[in-house]
Parts: sequence; C-alpha cells; structure tokens
Amino acid sequence: MEAMIAYSVGMLEAVARFLGSEPIIYLFGLICLAFLVKVVRYIMT
Repeated sequence: MEAMIAYSVGMLEAVARFLGSEPIIYLFGLICLAFLVKVVRYIMT
C-alpha cells in the first residue's frame, strides 16, 4: 500500500511541476486573454 501511495505522490508532483513550468503558464494566460477579448467584443457589439 505504501508503494502505491509513494507512486501516486510522485506522479502528482511530476504533474504539478509540469503545470507550473513557464510555457504552460504562458499558454493558460494567453487562453484567458483570448476569452476576455471575446467577452469584451461581445459586450461592445
């Protein structure tokens, strides 16, 4: 059971490191900005 928990913790840490890397953060910010621009354009029309 402990081996399974250690494996799960290791996988979650790897995923957290990947999602915390700069390219992913920039991509997420770009998607949010695009959504915000669409909302503003929709409100203005």
